[in-house]
Amino acid sequence: MGNIKKYQPIIYEGIPDLNQESIAYREFWDEQIERCKNGYKPRGMDAISGKHYYYLNFYKILGNSGEKGGRKTLIAPWYRDMDKEYFDLFETCKDEEKGMIVIKARDKGFSYMNSGILAQEFTFYPFNEIGIAAGLQVTADSFFGKVKNGLFNQERIFRHSILKDADALLKSGYKKKDRDGKWNVGGFQSSIHCRTMSNPEVFKGERLSVMIFEEAGEFKELLNAYMSSKACFMDGDIQYGVPVIGGTGGDIETSSKDFMDMYYNADAFNLIPMFIPATKCYHGFFDLKTGVSNISGAEKKLLAERDQLKTGANNKGYNLHIQNYPLTVEEAFLQTKSSKFNIGNINEQRGLIMSSPQTENQIQKGRLEWFGEGMDVEWIPDDTGPYKILSHPMTDYQGLDIGGIDSYDQDTAKSSKSLGSAIIYRRFYSVDLPSNYVVAEYTERPKTAEEFWDGCLKLAVYYNSKMLIEFTKIGIIDYFKRMGGMKYMKERPTAAHSPKTVNRNRFGIQMNKHTKSVMEQYLHKYVEENCGDIWFMELLDELANYGVRNTDRVIAFGLCLIHDIDIYEKSVKFGESEINNIGFVYYKRENGRLVPYKE
Repeated sequence: MGNIKKYQPIIYEGIPDLNQESIAYREFWDEQIERCKNGYKPRGMDAISGKHYYYLNFYKILGNSGEKGGRKTLIAPWYRDMDKEYFDLFETCKDEEKGMIVIKARDKGFSYMNSGILAQEFTFYPFNEIGIAAGLQVTADSFFGKVKNGLFNQERIFRHSILKDADALLKSGYKKKDRDGKWNVGGFQSSIHCRTMSNPEVFKGERLSVMIFEEAGEFKELLNAYMSSKACFMDGDIQYGVPVIGGTGGDIETSSKDFMDMYYNADAFNLIPMFIPATKCYHGFFDLKTGVSNISGAEKKLLAERDQLKTGANNKGYNLHIQNYPLTVEEAFLQTKSSKFNIGNINEQRGLIMSSPQTENQIQKGRLEWFGEGMDVEWIPDDTGPYKILSHPMTDYQGLDIGGIDSYDQDTAKSSKSLGSAIIYRRFYSVDLPSNYVVAEYTERPKTAEEFWDGCLKLAVYYNSKMLIEFTKIGIIDYFKRMGGMKYMKERPTAAHSPKTVNRNRFGIQMNKHTKSVMEQYLHKYVEENCGDIWFMELLDELANYGVRNTDRVIAFGLCLIHDIDIYEKSVKFGESEINNIGFVYYKRENGRLVPYKE
C-alpha cells in the first residue's frame, strides 16, 4: 500500500509560508487546484481522483482521532480503502455517463463523502448548479448543514463570497457597481439547491452537474422523483450530470419499494450499483495507518453479536442488527417494522427473486376474456394486463387449484386505497407434482365493483376453481349467482369456524376475530415452512407489512389456506387411504389410478 500520508500532503506537511505576492505562492496554489480538479498520484502509490484529494486535504468533517473516548471535532477525513472505491466509482460514472445507486451499512461516512463531492463542485467550477434531494425535511436540513460546514471551514483561499445563504439555496458571488452605478453580480455564481421531493417535479427546469438523492429509502416515490429529474442532468441523449442515489440499511421504509427495484435493475435506469457492507471500515477493525479494512475480523465480530442476539426470545433485535449491519445486499433491504411473520424468510425470498432476471421475469402478465356462447375464458398475454400467472391450469387434474377472494361491494371511492384481490393456490396432489404454492393473482380496483367481480369469475372459470370469500361481501355472491357461476363458490368451511358462532350462510366465511386469528396462524406456518414457494413480489411485500397498511393479497391468500385446510379435514373423514379429495369431487384409487368416487 505504501505510506498513505502521501495522499494528504496538506495535512501532514502543511502549507508553506510563502509571500502571497510571489510566483512560488501562485504556483503552489495552482498545483493544489490542479490536484483538486484532476487527481493526484504520489510516487509509488495508486492515483486518487481530484474529488478524493480535495476531500482528504481541504475538507473538514465532524470526527475524532480514532481513539476510544475521543470527542468529535472538525478534522480532516482519514484515508480509507472504502472511500477510494466510492470516489473512483463516481469518476467512472462521470466518464461513462451513468449514475450510481448505493446501499450501505450504518456509520460509513456516506453523507460526508457526498457533501465533499458537492463542495468540490461548488468550489472549483463557475456557474455550476448542484442538487440535494431528500424524502424528509430533517434529512435535507442535516445534509445541507454538512455541506455548508465543510465549505465555510475550508482554506480561506478556496472560500467564495456568498450571495445568498438560505434553507433551500446557497449561491456564491457578490454584487458590485459598474461605472454607470448599476449593480452587477460577479464571482463564480455557483448554486446548491436543497429540496424535499414530496412533489417529484420540484427540480424541474434545473441543470445539475451532480444530484444527490440522500437517504433514498425515505422517499415515498423515489422512481417518480428520479425519472422526473432526469432532464436536470441530461442534454438530449448526453448525460453530463451524475445522479447519486444512496440509502442506509435500516432506513428502507415500506413505502420505498422503488429503491430496491432500482438497485436490482440498475442497468435499466443507467445506474451502477454499489454495496458497502458493515465489514468495510468497521470501527475497531480498520487500520488507520494503512487505510485497509479488516473484513474477516469485522465479520467474525458481527456474526458473534448476531449469535448472542439469537438467544433472546424476541428476534426483533436480531433482525434489526442484520438490517443495520448487513453483510449482504439482501440483508440491507431487510424490513422489520411491525411484521407479524418471519421477516427473515420473507426478505430472503424477495432478495432471491430480485437478484435473478430468470426468477423475477417468470411471472406472466395478461388478460382473461370471455369467448364463445358459453362460460369459456381465454388467456391473452399483455404486459399491461391485471392478471399475473406463474403456472397455467393443469386440465388433467380436476380440483387441483383453489381460490380465495378479498372482495368489496362499493365502486371506487376517493377515500379508499384498498384493492380487490383474488388468488389461485395449487394444492398438494403428489410428490411428483409441484404444489402448495400460489399460481395466479388478480388484484385491481376498476371503475365499478361489478368489473372486479367479473374479473374474479373469469379467473375461477379459467382454473376451474372454487373461490372462498367473506359471505358479508354479498355483491360478488349475487353476481356469481346471476352469471350462473355458483358452482365456483366455496361452501362454508368448518376450518377456522368459531364454535360459538351460529352461521346460516351456505357460501363463504365470516371474518370475525376468531377466524382472523386462525387465518394468521395458517399464514404464519406457511411463511415459516414454505416462504420459498412464493414468487409474487407484491404478496411478499404485503406479508412483510401485514397489519401496517392494506394487505388485500394477504387476505385472499389466507382464505386460500383456510380453503385448503377445510378440504383436507373433510377428506380425512372419508379415510385418506381410500379417498383423495382435491376439490370439486372425491377420488379413490383403482389399479394405481385415481377415479371419481361414487357412494
